[in-house]
Amino acid sequence: MRIRTLTADKMTDALRLIREQLGPEALILETRKVQRNGRETLEITAAVNEAEPAPPARMPQPAAPVNTAEKTLPSLLNSTLQAHGVPEDLGQTLATALPGLKAAGFTESEALAMLLGKQLRFLSAAEALPTGTAHVFVGPHGAGKTTLVAKLAWQAKQRGQRLGLLSLDDQKVGGFEPLAIAAEIFGTHAYLIAGPDDLRTAAASLAKHGTREGLLLDTAGLNPFAPRAVALLQQRLQGLGLPLQVHLVVPANLNAADMAMLPVACQPLAPQSLIFTKLDCTTRYGALVATAAASGLPLGLATHAADMATPPLVLNASWLAEALLELPKQPWEYAS
Repeated sequence: MRIRTLTADKMTDALRLIREQLGPEALILETRKVQRNGRETLEITAAVNEAEPAPPARMPQPAAPVNTAEKTLPSLLNSTLQAHGVPEDLGQTLATALPGLKAAGFTESEALAMLLGKQLRFLSAAEALPTGTAHVFVGPHGAGKTTLVAKLAWQAKQRGQRLGLLSLDDQKVGGFEPLAIAAEIFGTHAYLIAGPDDLRTAAASLAKHGTREGLLLDTAGLNPFAPRAVALLQQRLQGLGLPLQVHLVVPANLNAADMAMLPVACQPLAPQSLIFTKLDCTTRYGALVATAAASGLPLGLATHAADMATPPLVLNASWLAEALLELPKQPWEYAS
């Protein structure tokens, strides 16, 4: 690896010097302001994943054999990441660092998983949905929140756990019914909370039928382009008087720009994790990576099928690495 530390008056001058000395593949490792000759300048440390050039020899030396695999690996991986829609700067960082880890004996998948683990935050199964608390699922229309709540309730029943099912979806016709029907199939009951009286009634009923390991709260589809709607949901959640853990539910097939905007629009709700749904509806996962990296929110649960029998998975670095190493496919490329 070649490393250089240089000074410049402006960042544009520094970038030009870095390109001249290390080439376009160079990465900036550190930037700081220093005093030189009584004035403030920038001191930048940059590096490129190449060996230092050999000193000139007295006699001409035969050229060293070129490791084609190592030369092409970053570019091939970068092309795959770009096909997924991974931001260029992040893709370049991952692709440049990968050969060093492979040289240390890690497989390509293991190395990429390690790098993703450094760039993103992932929750374990216990951290993703801890028991003994109330979990609220918020997100845009059609994100799959009700399906997710039903899946979680069904899986809990399979483990012998009991969860209380509540819904704040009183804003559209038929918004509550799917959860109510699913609860009836599971042999339990879901409660529509339209006001404080409904919450007291639900609490009394839940207490009558025994203790619960936690509560799952479904919500109506949220329009992130309507700040008033976000504020109203915030007021409703605060009015419940319950300690809540909010999860932002994001459909994986949402376009990248709108997906990246969701955590920003929902900041007033203080989400504590990202839950991606409909992983089976896309083969491009760059927007997931970009959204998680930009928002700083950890990745937890995810769904990849609509049926109740398929449990949510815990989205981890290994799963994401495997997905990103495969070129995205079009629907007609799959065998029938």
